[in-house]
Amino acid sequence: MLATLKRWMGAGPTVPSAEPAVVAPREAAVPALAAAGEADIPLLLEAARRAEAEGLSPWVLRDEARLETLRRSLEFVVHRGLWLQREAGQVAHWQGRLLALRHGDGPVLGMLLVCRRDDEAAWQLRFFFIAPEWQGRGHGARLLLAARRELRGTPLQTRLPLAGAVPASLEAAGFRRMHVDAGGVASFEAPAQWNDQRERMRGA
Repeated sequence: MLATLKRWMGAGPTVPSAEPAVVAPREAAVPALAAAGEADIPLLLEAARRAEAEGLSPWVLRDEARLETLRRSLEFVVHRGLWLQREAGQVAHWQGRLLALRHGDGPVLGMLLVCRRDDEAAWQLRFFFIAPEWQGRGHGARLLLAARRELRGTPLQTRLPLAGAVPASLEAAGFRRMHVDAGGVASFEAPAQWNDQRERMRGA
């Protein structure tokens, strides 16, 4: 009787339960922005070639020599944080960052390249993309919102053609359309100060 009472009170030996333990479901991973590595560069190069075929690339990549030049420039950004920018016939060393959006250690959802002349200048968004298999899910706006949080305190500017889903992603992330030239290329700017919570909701 005493042994039975001890088991009821928890003093006896523990007997493994035949029922499986109930584990609380894990929350869905939230895509996060991080520095891209050299292994990610081919993804951007391929995206730039797709964009060029649609007239949306900021670079001319019609031969392997130009593609290799871009590859080396991106490697310079990854390893040294510098973007090689041509100015007045010379090459200037701008600050540069290559960032990737991904789920933890999972595949890259998208990437972006930003650069600026110095600490006092606005960041220039040179190129961004979402991988084809991840398009149509709002990841373009998420990528841009994540970039704004990462580069907080500095305006973010870009000039891109008014074609495809790019303008919608920019505006969903709080970029303002400033000017459109005769060729249909628009200037956008995201201000340094912004309502993070409101933009999170708009980009969801």
